[in-house]
Amino acid sequence: MTTIITATNNALVARHITAITAKTGSALMGTSKALLIEEAKRQMRSTSGCRFIYAKKDGSVREAFGTLNPALCGKHINGRGESPETWGCTCYWDMEKGGFRSFRWENLVAVLS
Repeated sequence: MTTIITATNNALVARHITAITAKTGSALMGTSKALLIEEAKRQMRSTSGCRFIYAKKDGSVREAFGTLNPALCGKHINGRGESPETWGCTCYWDMEKGGFRSFRWENLVAVLS
């Protein structure tokens, strides 16, 4: 058994690490993907958005360009329902498709921008 200790006060990052580790069976994978998710979210909150790659449910790989910037996607948020974070997913506004999409945490492959 491997124990990895990270220096973060963010409870959401810790939750990401725990969930991904449970799904992949690797604490190293859980930690690295959780930090990658946080980097993607940080970039998506900027005005320019973020380009990233993830594996889809059917096994294919998708390159996406997404944002979490309220100025760009805020008018489409209705505030009803449950957050995809509850199910182990990160939701984003797809700037190429013009709609909300999500990816499973353990399926994030790379952050390109």
